[in-house]
Amino acid sequence: MRDRPGAGSAWKFLNVVGLLGCLAATSPLALAATSSKGGSDAYAAVDPFIGTGGEGHTFPGATVPFGMIQLSPDTQIKSRKEGYGWAAGYRYDDSTIVGFSHTHFSGTGHSDLGDVLLMPISGEPRLERGDAARPGSGYTSRFSHASEKAEPGYYAVTLDDYQVRAELTTSERVGVHRYSFPKGKPAHVLVDLRTSMYDYPGKISWSRLRLQPDGTVTGFRETRGWAAGRQLYFAMRFSRPLAGHAFHNTEQDIPYKGFAPPAENDPGRRAQIEGRQLVGTLDFGDASAEPLVVKVAISPVSEAGAIANLDAEVPGFDFDRVRAAARAQWSQALSAVDVQGSAQQRTQFYTALYHALLGPTLFMDSDGRYRGPDNAVHQAKGWTHYSTFSLWDTYRALHPLMTLVQPPQRTSDMVNSLLASRRESPYGILPVWAFHGLETWCMIGYHAVPVIADAYMKGIGGFDADEALEAMVASA
Repeated sequence: MRDRPGAGSAWKFLNVVGLLGCLAATSPLALAATSSKGGSDAYAAVDPFIGTGGEGHTFPGATVPFGMIQLSPDTQIKSRKEGYGWAAGYRYDDSTIVGFSHTHFSGTGHSDLGDVLLMPISGEPRLERGDAARPGSGYTSRFSHASEKAEPGYYAVTLDDYQVRAELTTSERVGVHRYSFPKGKPAHVLVDLRTSMYDYPGKISWSRLRLQPDGTVTGFRETRGWAAGRQLYFAMRFSRPLAGHAFHNTEQDIPYKGFAPPAENDPGRRAQIEGRQLVGTLDFGDASAEPLVVKVAISPVSEAGAIANLDAEVPGFDFDRVRAAARAQWSQALSAVDVQGSAQQRTQFYTALYHALLGPTLFMDSDGRYRGPDNAVHQAKGWTHYSTFSLWDTYRALHPLMTLVQPPQRTSDMVNSLLASRRESPYGILPVWAFHGLETWCMIGYHAVPVIADAYMKGIGGFDADEALEAMVASA
């Protein structure tokens, strides 16, 4: 390939100035250079509830820029045929919350995810989510928008049926919950591995819940949804010891169960359970003295990988520290553009920029391992692996925007991720529409090509240009 233009060291200033010029030509907003104060002002202007009504398909929960965790409330779990309006798990029209799951899409016209759903419960726990139209029929709780608060990297709500205040924040690979329970009722955390966006009978191919000797709860599930054979592992720890637990498999009419494991009929003594319809309750007695902090890491590789991610990113239980770090990341990312205008204009602009920085998403353990389109484990060396490439939607504007408002390394890492996927693909082509490492074959064309070409022509390096050309030709 011929020589590229130089990327230049002043990427942030020069490229953002170019972006500002384009924006100024089409908008009445007055645009100025960036500043540290601009970062906090930009942060305050974001409204994560924008897009959560109608068919916007956005979520209000907590995440960090390009984070692997998207920890957010799910207001209803709908079947695949009924689920379009709940593609992001949350719909502003709803008045109930099923729980808080750790993976979500933003703005997509199709869906999946909703992995590892937790629900804090005071009083006697129910194992089924029930009917949203019949309060008390299951573990689903009513809530009021008046009790909600959402800002980049933080979400909070009061669950009216349990009088539990739930707060959420995240690092890149770890979701952190803080639950304030009322006095006089036993506290529980329900873990449901059965729920999913675009749900249908049989979607869970297999799953596992395991109580480790040190009190860590780990597990995984494999689903056959939009990306068939998708595996996700998790590990969770708690700021106080468990008082008890119960693991259940609610699947009916199992033709063959094999031989009985220890404590098969005693859910409170099962240290591990496997199956297709798993739900567990974790008991904490009277937890009203101080909030319970629950931290949950996910991994594409293994339960051990999830534990390592937990140790690497959130070794303690300082919720406010994680929240402050998430706020700092968002303030820095949003400060790439300083917009002057009315409050409404600033909110519209910065919320749009916030949504633009949600994906593609990190999909790699802290040690560099990830799962590729061959569903095998691979190692990234010297670059960060990303997935959630909705390329036919994003090649026109989102990826070019990244070259202007993000460091060149971000685009370089994304190009390396595309090239790695091509190397690992059983078909030897670049991704079409991939998430969690796997190809979905959604939409036509080969829109990874302009993403790579744009990076090359702008002088962004850090990837093998000859391999890139070979991959582009092979995918044509």
